[in-house]
Order: sequence, then C-alpha cells, then structure tokens
Amino acid sequence: MNIRFHRQKKSKQDHIGVSRRMFLMTTAMAGVTTSAMLGSATRSLAAPLDAGQDATLLRMVQDIYPHPDLLEVSHYEGIAATVTTNAEADAATAKDLRDGLARIDAQANALFGMPYTEIEDPDAREGVLRKFQHDGFFQGVRWTAYFAIYNNVDVWPLFGYQGSSVEHGGYIDRGFSDITFVPQGPTLEERMAAVKG
Repeated sequence: MNIRFHRQKKSKQDHIGVSRRMFLMTTAMAGVTTSAMLGSATRSLAAPLDAGQDATLLRMVQDIYPHPDLLEVSHYEGIAATVTTNAEADAATAKDLRDGLARIDAQANALFGMPYTEIEDPDAREGVLRKFQHDGFFQGVRWTAYFAIYNNVDVWPLFGYQGSSVEHGGYIDRGFSDITFVPQGPTLEERMAAVKG
C-alpha cells in the first residue's frame, strides 16, 4: 500500500488576502456612496425613473435590508436617491435600472396580478426579488444600500454598535458585557452557599 501526500501549492507572493475584483468593487461602491451621502440627501425625482418605478425602487431597498423598527423611511429614501443619482450620471446604468424595475413589476403582475409595491406579504415580495438577485442592476442597488446603511456612522447607534473601540482602549471597559438578553446569574456568595449547603 502506497500513501501519497498532497501538498498545498504555495500561494502567490503578491496576493495579500483580498482579490483585485473585491477591492475595486468595494472601494468604488464606498466612493460612490460616500460622495452621495456627503451631497444632498433630499429626494430628487429626476429623469431616470417615473413615479411608479421610484416607488418600486424604494420598496425594493426596504425589502433587501428590512429594518422597519430601526431605520426611518427617510434613510431608505436617501439610499433610493443615491441609486437614482448614480443612474443620472450614466445612461447605461439608467437604462439597466429602468429595465430591471420594469421586470420586477412584470414578475409581480405575472405571479400576483398586481404591481410589486402593492404586494402586502413581505415573503412574497422577497420571492419576486430572488429571481433578479444575480442581475447587475440588483447588485448595484444592493451594494449601494449595504454601504449606505452599514457604513454610516449616524446609523450605527440605531443598531447598538458603538463603533471602533481601539482608540478608546478596547471593548473590555466599553460594552464588553453589557448585554441585557441573558438573565443575571447567581452571585459568587450564592454559588458558594449552594456548594457548602
């Protein structure tokens, strides 16, 4: 019986853990989102979308990242405004977004006989979106919403995240054990009494 050992190939020296594609995608979306958030966060319904598509986009963003108890509608409106602003800057992106939103409404009408925004059941709306989750327009909306929500320092407190602790000495003295969902256990004296008793 012969035993062969397979050795792992040595990794490339120039690879440091993040692929070029992921780095470019992340930095591009962070740049677009940051510039849009620094600009006006008001809702402007300009050329790329009509009123129905605008409502579909808003509902789509709310369904992709549903935080109804934490985020206000204005947060979602700001994200939809960012997507619209990005579409205004590029004709191909605008066409892709318009076509994608039209396909979402067409799918909703085919399955439920009503536009996407009128479907009451969130699970049904999610089912409609799942058909398009790998499309380019969907990923553009998804990543814009992702960075606008989870990379937004103003939103972090709504999720209970205090931000980085490195500059404050770490988490030991800053929220390490301030959970409230676990019941308080017995004290050391009560445990010692139970062992002795």
